[in-house]
Amino acid sequence: MDAGFAYWAAALTNMAIVTAFAINGVRQARRGELPSHRRSMSIAVGLVVAFVLSYVLKLAVLGREDLSRWSDPAVGILRAHEVCVLTMVVMGATALRLGLALRHTRAFSRDENAPEPAAELLTRHHRAGRIAVAAALLGFASAAVVLAGMWARLAI
Repeated sequence: MDAGFAYWAAALTNMAIVTAFAINGVRQARRGELPSHRRSMSIAVGLVVAFVLSYVLKLAVLGREDLSRWSDPAVGILRAHEVCVLTMVVMGATALRLGLALRHTRAFSRDENAPEPAAELLTRHHRAGRIAVAAALLGFASAAVVLAGMWARLAI
């Protein structure tokens, strides 16, 4: 088995787990299980950070993929996937930052002296989180297509 393909197969599995934790976190938030929501999202963030660190190591050991063997549509799908992942990271970081701002308000805290959260802050957190989760889903789907293309090129 090709080391690059094995790496990306593991990365696809990681992306599936990140997406599952994010979807579960959204469901937990909708049920009002905010500590569980925070834990699920923290795990998802940790897995994304672990991927980024592994990618730096992968570049050092295996280098970049040789895109000269890829068709133009395959490269286009890869670029779309990269946009999805970038969107997931930026909007996830935005949701995290806004969520941290909410943690001492009544949106999260059970302290009756905690201040009410600003409605706009809650709305922005929810919007950023929804965009991040949607981007994760699209990122997973596009990663699966990219990996299938890599598998097909290995068979040639």
